[in-house]
Amino acid sequence: MPKKRAAADVLVLGSHPSTYLAAVMLAQAKVPVRHVVVDGQGMPERLTVVNPRLFELHKTLAGIKKKLDLTPVYGLRFLADEAGTSSEYASQTPVAFVGSYEQLRSELRSAAQKEKVPLSEAEQIEITQLDESGVSVAFDGIEARSRLLIVGGPLPQSQRRILGMSPSWDAGVLHRYTYLVLRGKKWRTDSAKPLINMSLDLLGQLYWAWLLPGEDRIQVAVEQPLESVQEHPPAKVLRHWIDVLGKHGQLAGGDGIDVEQAIGLDLPLTGALAQEGVANRTLLMGPAGGFLTACAEDIYPGCWSALFAAEVARNALDQPHLQDALREYRGKWGSTLGDYLRGPQQNLRFLLPLVYRNPVMTARLAEAILAGKSVVR
Repeated sequence: MPKKRAAADVLVLGSHPSTYLAAVMLAQAKVPVRHVVVDGQGMPERLTVVNPRLFELHKTLAGIKKKLDLTPVYGLRFLADEAGTSSEYASQTPVAFVGSYEQLRSELRSAAQKEKVPLSEAEQIEITQLDESGVSVAFDGIEARSRLLIVGGPLPQSQRRILGMSPSWDAGVLHRYTYLVLRGKKWRTDSAKPLINMSLDLLGQLYWAWLLPGEDRIQVAVEQPLESVQEHPPAKVLRHWIDVLGKHGQLAGGDGIDVEQAIGLDLPLTGALAQEGVANRTLLMGPAGGFLTACAEDIYPGCWSALFAAEVARNALDQPHLQDALREYRGKWGSTLGDYLRGPQQNLRFLLPLVYRNPVMTARLAEAILAGKSVVR
């Protein structure tokens, strides 16, 4: 039984970079907050796309920009399976950055430490009580009592039931993201203004794939619906993408890459569009709320969700009916982030042939992916 007791108005659960941002914002607003990270639940290191608008969301994010090793990218290059069929959208200025997921998390964790947010690293957590006055969470001999939770990481099914969360993601939401980080510069074809190489119809399926350029490494990755992994094993899909990159002259030495070493993540892409983000005294943000784009980008939408979750939580604490006040979380992000999470809405099987023939359509599709703009204008 837990012996120590701790109290905070808000308890933040999870280790996604956005959870540290939520804790920072609450601490800066003078809201008593505590952060709990469960061992082994953090996502592994990888390269990630960083939307430049990330650093405009909050002063803490603007402050860490110069501390990050960011590779500017200037557009997208779409590659068909057949050699010789490709198109590209290139800008004179950076349209995105590629950075280290772990470095982003580390810098935001340091920001939370500067704000003196109490942080616990627990082997496991257990929600022991939920009533009209708050939530009790037990971990490592401590029972923490809070008025509400902000959850940014996975919870066991039993804990989800207590909070009134949906038992699982809707069909079609979970996708397998499979990637390899290749260190050194021998793999890449250098360019003063690098582009992200991308496929939208790998193996004739609507599987997406990327080659992300970093300072001293690259990352090859594929994404497919979870339900397709039996028919098309991810390692074989990744091998096919590596071969496509080789045929287009965008990757050197692909034959020497061991795809069996790839890492697989099951991600709820655009899950925020399909599932309720408010549970009993709980706001779901970051990966827990499905704030990932169709391109498996999670930093910008995750931090956006942290921004709004912290704002809603702070306001709800002052209201006589806290649960009712949390409902505000449902609407605003859907009207602002919805198109960005979805990406292109048109039938890509019809659209892709036009992309390879029409530079205007190439640019529109790239802007839909990178910025959430509509393809039809």
